[in-house]
Amino acid sequence: MYTADDRNIHSVDEVTDGERLTLAMWFTRDSSHDEDSNLISRLSQCFDICVARLHLLGFDVHSLQEEDRSLDASEQLMGLVQLAKGGELLARKFTNVLHALQVVQFCHWKASELKTSKVGSDAVEEVKAMSRPQLETINALNAVFLPDEGLVTTTFGYLCSNGEEKDSLNLTDASSAIASWEEYTCKLLKELLSSLPQWETYQTLHKVESG
Repeated sequence: MYTADDRNIHSVDEVTDGERLTLAMWFTRDSSHDEDSNLISRLSQCFDICVARLHLLGFDVHSLQEEDRSLDASEQLMGLVQLAKGGELLARKFTNVLHALQVVQFCHWKASELKTSKVGSDAVEEVKAMSRPQLETINALNAVFLPDEGLVTTTFGYLCSNGEEKDSLNLTDASSAIASWEEYTCKLLKELLSSLPQWETYQTLHKVESG
């Protein structure tokens, strides 16, 4: 157990670029504060977190695995998927639903910066009108993974607190963001790899001045 007292002195470094993500966890012996039952109850409603977050950001998922009858719905999300919105489909194929979510969240995060960049003709041409079979596939997935939109909104409603920002994102934005997202993730990977020697020596990814 890691105690937050003088037995475990710790600190954090100032964030000068990017963002800091913090996961707060705590433990108690008081059963009145047990939240497991509430969490299990919500998870038992069987909505997919990735599909739900994409939905709240204004996008739906089209699986390219629907013709494989041996796959159940959850397995379809682990294969190639496409993004859809407002009767249109992005031709670009994503490795799986998590890949699609990462790009959309990056687009949402960097929306103001991406809006100022020029949209290429390739990004526009990638957006196609959706066919009826494609719409039926999307509706079938939503029926499985979004059975209760009210529950999804209650759980992740903070994502769409700004309705105008949500509606401003479209498939062309997502297509344009893919290259920026790939560049960003490659940069993070290079930084991580360059920090490994630091980790092996000091067990930290931050630079330590040797005295």
